[in-house]
Amino acid sequence: MIELAVGLGVILSMVFYEVIGVSAGGIVVPGYVALQMHAPERLLGTIIASLLTYLVLRIISRFMFLYGRRRLVMAILLGFVFGYLTRQTYFWSAIPLGFEMHMQAVGFIIPGLIANWMERQGIWKTVLALVLTASTVRLLLIVLMGGQVLTNV
Repeated sequence: MIELAVGLGVILSMVFYEVIGVSAGGIVVPGYVALQMHAPERLLGTIIASLLTYLVLRIISRFMFLYGRRRLVMAILLGFVFGYLTRQTYFWSAIPLGFEMHMQAVGFIIPGLIANWMERQGIWKTVLALVLTASTVRLLLIVLMGGQVLTNV
């Protein structure tokens, strides 16, 4: 099912980019996000890690030349760090929400890819494109899987 989700995500991401001109955070991101839509706290953790990556990337870019491949690599490295930190108890200890340990980022690379596109096209465009594309992938997965709700992925 992961292969199908990522494949659909790649196709829809490319179609979305070609038709509208906005990326959904990278070509593999919508598929992985679609598989986690049953866990909104994980999606929130991913967006938080992506925003932190974006902010740190913006700060670093004031002191370093970050463009092209260098910016992508820095975004992925920072996203990896913040994705890892979302899995640690001490990261959420200052926030008394009660469900903080469930707000783990989806994957380790995904927050960096999202942050890279946030840097390129803006936060709102990226997040909205991601929500639309991932929701469409999720809907197609449910249709293709015969109406089965995907909760155990």
